[in-house]
Amino acid sequence: MSAALAQLTRDLVTEPPRTETSAAPRTPPHALHAPDRTWPETNCYVDLWIELLHLRGLRPEAMLGFTLRQDFEGDQFTFFKPKAADLEALYGLEILELALYEDLESHSLIQAARGFPVLVEVNAFFLPDTAGTTYRREASKTTIAILALDPARRWLDYIHNAGRFTLEGADYDGIFARGELLPYAEFVKPCGSGLAGTALAEAALALLRRHRAQAPGANPVTAFRAALAAKEDAFVQRPLSAFHAYAFNTTRQLGSNFELLGSHLAWLESEGVGPFGAAAEAATRLAEEAKAFQFQLARAYARGRLAGLPERLAAAEATYAAVFDALDRALAAG
Repeated sequence: MSAALAQLTRDLVTEPPRTETSAAPRTPPHALHAPDRTWPETNCYVDLWIELLHLRGLRPEAMLGFTLRQDFEGDQFTFFKPKAADLEALYGLEILELALYEDLESHSLIQAARGFPVLVEVNAFFLPDTAGTTYRREASKTTIAILALDPARRWLDYIHNAGRFTLEGADYDGIFARGELLPYAEFVKPCGSGLAGTALAEAALALLRRHRAQAPGANPVTAFRAALAAKEDAFVQRPLSAFHAYAFNTTRQLGSNFELLGSHLAWLESEGVGPFGAAAEAATRLAEEAKAFQFQLARAYARGRLAGLPERLAAAEATYAAVFDALDRALAAG
C-alpha cells in the first residue's frame, strides 16, 4: 500500500481529533465511553442514555440487553436504542412526549426546572462538542438531553454523545431557532423506584432472555455481506462523505452495538447471575472485526473497487454465530 493510500485510510476511519475550540465535558464520561474502547461512541441516542444514567449514579450496563435484537435492515444495521419499557423496569424512568404548543425554549425551561431532562433532535451545526466534524460546518440531526438553560444569558447545559457540555450565544439561538418547524421532543420523568444490586442484575438477566427470543432468526452479517456483494464499483467511487455516512450506519452500528453487548454480558457475569464470559469475549471480538472491516471498506473507497470486499466479512459472520452459540449455552446453564 502506498503511503498516500495508508494516510487516506487512517483519515477515513479514525475518530475526528478534538480541536482547541471543542467543548470540554463538564463531568468525566462513563467507562463505556473510555477512549481506549474500540468504539468510544456509538450513536447519539444510546450515548445520551449512558451519560444520563451515569449522571444519576445508575448503572447503564444493565440496560444493554436490547443489543441482541440488532438486525441488518436491507441498507443499514438497526440504529439501536434502549427500550422505554426496559428503562422504566430497571431505573424507574419514564419517557413522555413533550407537547410543544408554544416553543421549545419555554417548555424546556419548565421541565428543566422540575429536574426532568428534555430529549430533543437538534442541528449539530450549533453543538460545540462536535468541533472538528459538524460544528459550524454542516447541518446534521442529532439528539441531546437539555439539563438546564438560562434564556437571559443564552446559555444551555446539555448531554450529547459521550459527555455533558454547555453552549451559549449564537449557538443557543441556533438550537432554539424560532420560526422553524417544531422538533419532536420528549422528557424523562421518574415514575418509581429503580433497582440496584442483585435485583438490578436479575431484572437485566430477565430482559436479556426476552430480547434473546426477539433476536434475528438469520445472521444479519450474512445479509450485509449479500447486500454489499450486489453493489457495483460505482458505489465506492462516490465522495468521501458517502463513505462516512455508509460506515456510520453499517460498520459503526454493528461494531458499537456488539461492544456494548460484550460490556453488558461481562457486567452480568461480574454480578454473579450467569457464566457469560465466553459470549462477552465473542461479542467484543465482533466489535473489533467490524472496526477492521471499516478499514477495508475505506481502502475500497480509496481504490474505487469492491472486488474481494464482501468476502472479508467472513470472520465477522462466523463470530456473530459464535456470540449466540456461547450466549445460548450460558442461558441454558442458568
